[in-house]
Amino acid sequence: MSGDLIFSGNVCQALGREVADELGIEIGGLTIKNFPDGERYLRVDSDVADKHCIVIQSTSHPQDANFMELITLADTIKDLGASKVTAVLPYFGYGRQDKRFKSGEAISSKVLAKHLSLEIDELITVNIHEETILDFFDIPSHNLDASPLLGDYFKTHELISPIVIAPDKCALKMAKDVAVVAECPHDYLEKNRLAPGKVEVKPKSLDVAEKDVILVDDMIDSGSTMLEAIHMLKGQGALNVLLGCVHPVLTSNVISKLFSAGAVDVVATNTIPSKVSFITVSPLIAEALRGL
Repeated sequence: MSGDLIFSGNVCQALGREVADELGIEIGGLTIKNFPDGERYLRVDSDVADKHCIVIQSTSHPQDANFMELITLADTIKDLGASKVTAVLPYFGYGRQDKRFKSGEAISSKVLAKHLSLEIDELITVNIHEETILDFFDIPSHNLDASPLLGDYFKTHELISPIVIAPDKCALKMAKDVAVVAECPHDYLEKNRLAPGKVEVKPKSLDVAEKDVILVDDMIDSGSTMLEAIHMLKGQGALNVLLGCVHPVLTSNVISKLFSAGAVDVVATNTIPSKVSFITVSPLIAEALRGL
């Protein structure tokens, strides 16, 4: 990949450096600052003519500002003569707005995809919330899976009869992928209505009593799903509950709430920088970029 350049947006400075080190390529010079009125100023300080330029930027909070930075950077690089612009969005913000749930709603992920397709030549993202979002793009698009990285992390722990649990059936595939690497069983939580106003939540097939439970999902936001799951699992005799996610959105002081509820470990990747981002996705992204 000699001659390629990596440009990191404000969200992904550390991750961009890690990917550059993995690939042995140069970090492009970039100046980004705000004017007093809040408008963003951006200048590309490297010669990008006839080069493949890789832009790494998560569209996490503040989503609109980070997306604006991303498309402004991509457009500027292309305008300055880059031969190809590949955008790496470790976290694809607005991924939960992938369909019209109520009449008149904007399909925001489709709006982002349309604008990005005009500015970039190829897209790489990590565990996008709904893979069907890639169909909104008019360019080659790739969704990477960081689940095995979570499996690697938990595999190093000395756990008692560990079992990987998904908080619902939608996350079952992720739980399976983590469990395969961690070499343990997996299951998901199922709600059973026992009577009017009475609902039981428990693993569909496996008993968690006297076992360490690894609870995984693609993201932790407000943590309400995880908090309920921790309570249920502890009530059913789980020894320790450990939490893992790819995207640490983490709103509303959720980490403190999770530990207070009984979690003994909370870990995430660095698709979004956070105090629990102990797992780097740089090898995963570097491998994908080598294949382009």
